[in-house]
Amino acid sequence: MDASPFEPSESEEIAKHFVQVWAEAVMRQAERARAIRKKAAIDSRNYDRNEEWSPDEHQLTANYRVWWAEEHTLVWSAYQLEQWRARLATERGEPAPAENRDLKLARDALEHLSEARLDEDAATPPSDKGYSGRALRSFPDKMLRLSLGGRKLFELLDPLQLDEEALKVVKSIEDELDDRAQAAYEELMRGR
Repeated sequence: MDASPFEPSESEEIAKHFVQVWAEAVMRQAERARAIRKKAAIDSRNYDRNEEWSPDEHQLTANYRVWWAEEHTLVWSAYQLEQWRARLATERGEPAPAENRDLKLARDALEHLSEARLDEDAATPPSDKGYSGRALRSFPDKMLRLSLGGRKLFELLDPLQLDEEALKVVKSIEDELDDRAQAAYEELMRGR
């Protein structure tokens, strides 16, 4: 039996699978990042109170380590989602969604952070020109501050927007699956 031109190809199905994988990962990771942001803020406030029940500096440092890793993982997950959405569009013969420049910059800078010049406050490009450090040179002030907090992830990204975009992608995939199930049911009923 020949495949229907309306049926998705195997590679399209695989790409769609990975879109859903990474969209769901972004939503999970956004929740984890929100939780550690909240915990870090509460612990910091309580540390400032200097009560006997207040967390110590070791707890604040531990919070920072977890927070950094969760934010980094959120950026990585969001970037993977963007890459797989582009692949799915290619498989469907559609134009890929526009690349999120800030997401790419953050992902590139984090991927190559081990190559940067580091001091207590910031990571700066290892050189003034050339391939190495070019993402960091594109950051505001040509550096990535190593502190966390504020409204942006790594000075560039709105975490709420990443989460909302992933939710829209998951919803669109689920709607598409529902539509396909409905069409298959209607086709089955016509064949009776």
